[in-house]
Amino acid sequence: MAKTTVQSEVINGICVLRPNGYVDEKGGTVLVEAAQQALNDGSQKFVINFSGSPVINSQGIAQIIELAEIIVDEKGGDLGFCGLSELSAGVFKMVGLLQMGDKYDSENEALENLSD
Repeated sequence: MAKTTVQSEVINGICVLRPNGYVDEKGGTVLVEAAQQALNDGSQKFVINFSGSPVINSQGIAQIIELAEIIVDEKGGDLGFCGLSELSAGVFKMVGLLQMGDKYDSENEALENLSD
């Protein structure tokens, strides 16, 4: 299986992370590392666009929960999710991720809502 990659871009002060590939334990680790780099660079607001990662397994979910706790609870940042499949959105709701970050229909909607 191809290695999961994460494209990172800062748009109007908001770090957009776009994982591409299967978000399992390794893919989740790549996502967490990209977010940690952005946090180290001063980012406080994040949008994670999962449109390139339609499959997220339980280990990937665990990594995303850990990441959300770091961004929201430890750093006091803001978090938005977009590009979630219907199944992934249901899992995110069930495990409490949608209490730490909001779900948006598009990356543009997420960026608008997280802007100052």
